[in-house]
Amino acid sequence: MIAPRDHDLFAAATSAFDRLDPVIGCYGRPGRALDVRIANSLPRRLQVMEMRDKHYRDTLTGLGVPVWDSYDEDAVQLLCTEDDRPVGSLRLTANTEHSGDLHDDFSGVRSVVAPGRFAVVGRALVVPEQRAHGVLTAVVHAACRWWLRHGDSARLVVTCLSATVPAAVAFGGRVLTEPLPLGPCGVPVVLVEVDARRAVDNGCRWLGQHGWSVA
Repeated sequence: MIAPRDHDLFAAATSAFDRLDPVIGCYGRPGRALDVRIANSLPRRLQVMEMRDKHYRDTLTGLGVPVWDSYDEDAVQLLCTEDDRPVGSLRLTANTEHSGDLHDDFSGVRSVVAPGRFAVVGRALVVPEQRAHGVLTAVVHAACRWWLRHGDSARLVVTCLSATVPAAVAFGGRVLTEPLPLGPCGVPVVLVEVDARRAVDNGCRWLGQHGWSVA
């Protein structure tokens, strides 16, 4: 006897992935809705990798790092979607005064970063057609709220390409370094420290001024 196919299997699998990848922020405005979630499941981490490979590979090559490096496995990966389509991502890695990816990338980092626990914000990415449309603000805002709830700290250090420093400063960031050449191509990178509480307030203000609701 041939048993009929269970057509609910796909829905059950989707539900299981959604439980693995909790939504941590919802952002809406007329005609648009963004969800920011933690990408724990393999399918959603693959979406992060595919976006990096398609839109960020040249920059990562210049920095001398692969699309997915050794820190990515343990990092908190944030994925932003619009109508289930990936449009942005970033990662948070927990660091201390003695260890973490920031110490591996920059020698002498202790001289500019105060002691204690903090998260490093890196690999921020927005697909080209969505840049300057609020996606990055939503992802950073969600990341800051998550870190305040789970990170045991309010401190974030952002590794910024020189062109993105003004955006970090707009979130309340304090520039720690001059542009530092990183990787085989000497890509100029600036370290900016951000208080997550101030970044949440500034992000909420910007989103509200531009017609976004935050949940």
